[in-house]
Amino acid sequence: MQIISLAVILVYIVGTTVISALFAKRNKDSGKYLTADKSLGTMMIAALIFSEIVAGSGTVGNAQTAFNRGLSSVWAQWGMGIGCFLFLLLVRKFYRAFRERRGLMTIPNCFGYMFDQRSRVLMIFVVAVVYIIFYSSQPVAAAGILAPLLGTENTTLIAWIVTAIFVIVAMVGGMYGIAAVGILHSAIMFVGSAVIAILAVHRVGGWAELQSALPTTYFSLAQPSLATTLANALGTAISFLAAANITNASFSAKSSGAATKGTLLAGILVFPFALMPAITGICAKLVMPNITSSTALVSMAEYLGPAFSTIISLAVLAAIWSSGPALLLIVGGCVAKDLYVPFINPKATEKQQVWCSRTVVLIAAAVATLLGLNATSILNQLLGALQIRSVVGIVLVAAIVWKRVSANAAFWSMLGGGVVAMAWFFGGKPFDIEPLWPAAVVCLVILIPMTLMSKEKVSPGYLRYQEAVREMEEEAAAERAH
Repeated sequence: MQIISLAVILVYIVGTTVISALFAKRNKDSGKYLTADKSLGTMMIAALIFSEIVAGSGTVGNAQTAFNRGLSSVWAQWGMGIGCFLFLLLVRKFYRAFRERRGLMTIPNCFGYMFDQRSRVLMIFVVAVVYIIFYSSQPVAAAGILAPLLGTENTTLIAWIVTAIFVIVAMVGGMYGIAAVGILHSAIMFVGSAVIAILAVHRVGGWAELQSALPTTYFSLAQPSLATTLANALGTAISFLAAANITNASFSAKSSGAATKGTLLAGILVFPFALMPAITGICAKLVMPNITSSTALVSMAEYLGPAFSTIISLAVLAAIWSSGPALLLIVGGCVAKDLYVPFINPKATEKQQVWCSRTVVLIAAAVATLLGLNATSILNQLLGALQIRSVVGIVLVAAIVWKRVSANAAFWSMLGGGVVAMAWFFGGKPFDIEPLWPAAVVCLVILIPMTLMSKEKVSPGYLRYQEAVREMEEEAAAERAH
């Protein structure tokens, strides 16, 4: 059965990689390579966002955390689902106006236009760091699935092989190639995870048996504490206001309607999906309490039978394969468009920009894989990265609703809050306090007084934003009139 499982998985990996490669012809310039030339429909947008939200952290990492503390593990993904709705409500118009009226294709580009070049450079660093942390868990999670099937304990080697495949997919397929197989990945991970969760509950004797056998804390959504839960949920949701995956998907949509519907659909799908690995994880806790928590998802599937092990392995790999290359492409595109062109080679041709992006993809993959091989928790890596990025989301919303926020106030508050968030995260979360809280305090302590001290009642950046919005709305009105 193990040979059959391995064969099925290898066929899937090779097949989806080839599909991505078939779209190489679409990548003749950086716009097509990085944003699919604004050609993605609703389902492709939804699959692209959903698959990146889920990834290895939403499957293996979710089940691992649920095994250790219960259903509260869902907040990492639920926070992202809420983030999809907040994105549409608060900042969708901001990114859309700058994309349609100013031709901007990345978050740092948008921040630079709204504030100044310092903020643009800072956002390059934020995007690179956050998405390298995101990516770091993907090859490691994949190696955990593939190594046993290949009959080896050398997960390090497998992780590097997985990274090599991701680099090829990102370099060749571009955004359209990644989105094209995203629908298949999403369908497999959703159906496979649902089947395993339902059968796992049935196998352990039902939900009532779970509740009677495990501590009540396992069924609380506020573990290990209310402060931690709020930080995870709020930090994740707010961070989506400056999330490159959702903005890239929005930039790649063939219409505003497709972007909105796709984002809504992705946000909705996240809520039932997050429960599936979590439920499987707590089922594993009941029947196999002494296993290593990181193997909870696969071990429970194996407990159900060899065929189910194949199903969950395929679902997890679909989640990882759908997100890994896209995360690398985000980092590559950010560096190429926001660092290489404006500061290093302003006269760069489209071909040079594409190759710069591909070079960065290779470097980022190597750095991230090294980071992931030394990490202890997939989900903690994700949550830490999201809370670092949440500072940027706070400043962006403030600048949109408070027209006085100056470039100086934005830059120094993002820098101060971001440094505190990173130091708190990499410092091991002193006093068991999540990075969001000290980072948000520092951010606001800098932002509010610096804004009040500004001599301009309306910042130049706010005026540029409003001008782009007005042009966009006038164009839309003219199209409706015709």
